[in-house]
Amino acid sequence: MKTIYVVTMWSGGKPARKWQTEEAPEVLEHGSGVRFVSRESRLSVCIIGPISIEEYESGKEEIETGLNDRPLDFGEDRPRDGGPLPR
Repeated sequence: MKTIYVVTMWSGGKPARKWQTEEAPEVLEHGSGVRFVSRESRLSVCIIGPISIEEYESGKEEIETGLNDRPLDFGEDRPRDGGPLPR
């Protein structure tokens, strides 16, 4: 298993956007944000402002819990509403 970091940007006390990264986010020089490479787009992302960082082992359930409002694509057919997979 490998470590996955979920970076959440907050707005108004609610999660506004979430990203995944495989390397620990780097704190920016002025200390008010982080920089990391998005696992999805492979682009460098800098976030300034209220954020949180959660660390998970790459088990499917833990990552889905971290991104519960945006299901991950594990090559399975998942309903668009984010509901459970059909059996």
